[in-house]
Amino acid sequence: MMKIWISVIFLVLPWMIWLILRKKESTGRLLLAGFFTASIKIFFDSMGVLFGLWHYNLPPSHHYHTFYIPWGFSIIPVTTMLLIQFKPKGSPYLKAILFSLFTVFVVEPLFHWLDIFEPVRWEYYFGLPFFFIYYLLAYKVSKIDTFADLS
Repeated sequence: MMKIWISVIFLVLPWMIWLILRKKESTGRLLLAGFFTASIKIFFDSMGVLFGLWHYNLPPSHHYHTFYIPWGFSIIPVTTMLLIQFKPKGSPYLKAILFSLFTVFVVEPLFHWLDIFEPVRWEYYFGLPFFFIYYLLAYKVSKIDTFADLS
């Protein structure tokens, strides 16, 4: 039961923080980058479970969960959107490095410690290039400037 409440907090709290801290004029652009990040994270998370690299220990059984919803739909996209928004002139490569290091060496071990995430044939540092690329792709998506009015 405790894992469910922790998961609810991990799902809701990042979005509450984002709603308070977001740059309101850039909401659409940030959401586009965030939803893009969520999409690729959920895809690769599902592949990791499918290939037996890790699993999630959530009720009723880890066999039913191909991804961890708060991880893919909240923590990763919200962190990405906040990084894109703050210090917008800062190096996206430096932000991608910080994002991947924080995710791999802080968040994943925390989830493992909370018994939510169970690496099977996976070492934390394997994720460094993936999270680096997730951030850079989201950054590129946030810079898309080809929108035109639909009217």
